[in-house]
Amino acid sequence: MLYLICDISKNCLVNRMNLLMLICEPLLFVSVSKMKDVIILSLLGILGMGRCSKDELVNVALRGKAAQSSTSYGGTAKRAIDGIWNPTYEYLSCSHTSGETSPWWRVDLLETYQVTSVTITNRDTLAERINGAEIRIGNSLENDGNSNPRCALISSIPAGGSTTFQCHGMQGQYVNVFLRGYMQYLTLCEVEVNAHPAPIEMGPTQASELNLIVPVTDNVALKKTTRQSSQYSHMGGSNNAVDGRRLSMYKDKSCSRTKSQVNPWWRVDLQRAYNVTSITVTNIEDVDPEMIDGAEIHIGNSLQNNGNNNPLCAVISSYPAWEVMTFQCSGIEGRYVNVFLPGCNKHLSLCEVEVNVGSRPDMDEHLSSDMRVQDMKRGQDILCPDHKTRYENAATGGIANQSSQWDMFGDANNAIDLSWSNWYLEGSCSHTKAEVDPWWRVDLSKTHNVTYVTITNRGDCCSDRISGAEIHVGDSLFNNGNSNPLCARIPYIPAGQSRTFPCGGISGRYVNILLPGKEKYLTLCEVEVQASTFQAGLPSTAHKTAVTAPNRNLAWLWDLLISLGRTAIRKEETYNQNSTEEETFDHDKISFETQRPVDKVPENLVSGGIEVHSSQYDSHGAASNATDRKRNPLYHAGSCSHTEAETNPWWRVDLLDTYQVTFVTITNRGDCCLHKINGAEIRIGNSLENNGTNNPLCAVISEMREGQPMDIPCNMEGHYVTIVLPGREKYLALCELLTLSTLTAGVA
Repeated sequence: MLYLICDISKNCLVNRMNLLMLICEPLLFVSVSKMKDVIILSLLGILGMGRCSKDELVNVALRGKAAQSSTSYGGTAKRAIDGIWNPTYEYLSCSHTSGETSPWWRVDLLETYQVTSVTITNRDTLAERINGAEIRIGNSLENDGNSNPRCALISSIPAGGSTTFQCHGMQGQYVNVFLRGYMQYLTLCEVEVNAHPAPIEMGPTQASELNLIVPVTDNVALKKTTRQSSQYSHMGGSNNAVDGRRLSMYKDKSCSRTKSQVNPWWRVDLQRAYNVTSITVTNIEDVDPEMIDGAEIHIGNSLQNNGNNNPLCAVISSYPAWEVMTFQCSGIEGRYVNVFLPGCNKHLSLCEVEVNVGSRPDMDEHLSSDMRVQDMKRGQDILCPDHKTRYENAATGGIANQSSQWDMFGDANNAIDLSWSNWYLEGSCSHTKAEVDPWWRVDLSKTHNVTYVTITNRGDCCSDRISGAEIHVGDSLFNNGNSNPLCARIPYIPAGQSRTFPCGGISGRYVNILLPGKEKYLTLCEVEVQASTFQAGLPSTAHKTAVTAPNRNLAWLWDLLISLGRTAIRKEETYNQNSTEEETFDHDKISFETQRPVDKVPENLVSGGIEVHSSQYDSHGAASNATDRKRNPLYHAGSCSHTEAETNPWWRVDLLDTYQVTFVTITNRGDCCLHKINGAEIRIGNSLENNGTNNPLCAVISEMREGQPMDIPCNMEGHYVTIVLPGREKYLALCELLTLSTLTAGVA
């Protein structure tokens, strides 16, 4: 049966036989007759993988020896190199440490290799636990290998997904995954170390971490011309951030720093356009290091809005003090690199910015030849407090409730006790149990115009749990108040810190914090609601970044009006915000207590567009199903698109003209597989290069609720809307996609 033509080198054969042993080992508990069949199939599958050569990359971790700082729940270290990518912990293929300070996992490759990349598969629940983990590679076992040079810092990996981190040929025998912090759990469902099959002979010395990660010759920002929005003092000049030094103390005069202001920014002029592969940023250590959280890296050729409207490379989140972090930019073309920090009373400090460029096999041509400047209007939608106006904390004296209570310390009212203690056991934080879509609510006793909501996060542990939470404000208790208008989504709040979110005067009696997802805990150490007593003359909608589109439950009505040729609704038509009237359509309760658009109803251009996708799973999964104006989340009802399992599947709609896309609404599948959409990217632009997947990024979908729609603000211009799901063996299913858009003036 093994009539296979394969140019097999020694190392290739060893790797495949090791994989075979890993697959056969569990079969010791299977009956002999079944074992024969499975082994035959395994031999055919593994030895028939194709041709091997000395130049191809192989997973050298398969033959290694794994260890970890501790083992809990039966999750031995070797499970992470068993060759199985199953992300469900109950299937016994994931490692798991105990809850401890700075847990780690390590694989001994038995020889030194040049590591090209490391691919990590995350578990499908509690996915946020891996956030902040570091990948380290080297030949030392000092500090259990955790002091070796760093390849990458993991900001996040989608639940059940795999992410590859480039290591650029770093040399080492040991690969560590190291998670700093108190009471952390480290779970890995697969770690693949991709390297050339032949080990290298060690020379007398190894390259330093700096040279391995960021070759000096690739840093085109060094000593170039810089500018910033303001300067704090004579020591904080903008040129300090490109002086070639990674000193992280402000007193060393090697860091830039702006004054405290609205939307500070920093920019370097590279003198000509480059394809930027990555940006490396060194954070400050001694002056408010957490202030950089939320900063955006933009790259492009425009100086509109000081360059802050250029295409987005990355967002810096939960950044530790003094750390050096590299952000991948996938070859975005540009002359100007901006670091932009949106918000009020912010100052921006940068101790070094390195702009890394170079040619890659997948980047032979300029990627942005058709890439337009994103009309993001960064900074123009920020609402800052008017310190001349005093707002009451309307939550004081309110009545709080929550979906569940963890223990005696986690009462809902702790979040409005006017104590900003962020240690849970001090009894000043609310805490739910682990559940689906946990929520917290305060009843303000009467309707207010809510201008800001300030939230203080837990400081003793688990600060990342709040990421993705939503703030809702309104007068309805339908769905426990969680269907009220959206004020803001919380991307993250650093441990023990407070963040303020503008709501633009939304009127409401109830303020809800909702955390979508399964097995989620919601902890709040203080919630402050800055509001004034309701005035009928004030606007009842949130500011434009949150609600330029109508409530998603009324989207079907918009489509109907458009189809009848009614493209506008008169301003004089208003909904009664305090009404309890509800009507039923298609067996779904549609509350009319939500705000509506004024002036013009944005068009749902998708309905008349041309849809295509990278492949089709079966007869039920046509691309056009995603724009059929039905939100049926059951796949076999024939209303969802569905690709085959493939690398980087995509779906695209041609809007037939260039539009300003304000919102994209996506409905997730409801009968199974809700996590498969995690990590999908929404891209909008005018180019069909790489099937439209190179267009500017609107957003990345980290998680969606089963069968539910999600509204994503974009405010970007484009002819094509593309959904792409990076990764291998991925399915992309969309049960409805709606775009709320207006025709761009002056576009042919």
